[in-house]
Amino acid sequence: MAEAPSVAGTKGIGAQVYEDVSLYEEYECKICYNYFDLDRRTPKILECLHTFCEECLNTLHLREDRGWRIGCPLCRHRTPVPEYRIHNLPNNTKVTDAYPFYIQDDSLPQDILPPYPPPLHPALTAAYRREVANEAAVAAQEQAIPSVAVVGGNAAANSYDSAGYESCQNCRRIVLTTGCVCAIFGFVSMLVLLFLGLIFVHNFNNPPSPVGPICLSVASIMAMFSVVMTWLVCWLRYRPDPEPGRAASSNASRRHVNVL
Repeated sequence: MAEAPSVAGTKGIGAQVYEDVSLYEEYECKICYNYFDLDRRTPKILECLHTFCEECLNTLHLREDRGWRIGCPLCRHRTPVPEYRIHNLPNNTKVTDAYPFYIQDDSLPQDILPPYPPPLHPALTAAYRREVANEAAVAAQEQAIPSVAVVGGNAAANSYDSAGYESCQNCRRIVLTTGCVCAIFGFVSMLVLLFLGLIFVHNFNNPPSPVGPICLSVASIMAMFSVVMTWLVCWLRYRPDPEPGRAASSNASRRHVNVL
């Protein structure tokens, strides 16, 4: 009978110790079994509602093939990691609000952390390198924009001047063709009217007719018209025209001076 109280007392002590231990389980990381704090062991909660310290999650994150997620070591649920950084995961506010009271109640020694935090995930490092390279490329492109703009403006000016030169040449061909036709028409009309006028003037069998002098007058007008059109055609055909390359280069140089 004497042994019964001692056994009951032993059971009571064990239950109390278990309660004390279980009381602090929610304040310790289930990977390293260290208490959470507000520094490198900040309690980070995953989508599966499991909480681990930031230091352990950083170490697990480095083992992931894809840096945008992390798998829970208990249930294997994959939680997205914002911007490839464990620090961006939400904190377990229930645990952080109770800090440092549970540390004061149970001042067990904590494991010493390494002097430096775990490195960043390689995917994040590669992303940073790409961002730096993109920024450098954008800066170089911004510096090269004025020269590119000038070159582009010169090319556009050259193409515009070439198109204008071709248009002028087409108009010139049309004018030359029209002038040649008019000159030939005037010359032929002059010959016909001259022939008819001479016939009516030298018609000795009939009385004089006014048709002859009229035909001769119109023939003289057509002769002058033919001479004028021939002179215009020759002037358009043999006059010196500006070279397209020289005109384009002069226009481009003027535009370049305006840009500067």
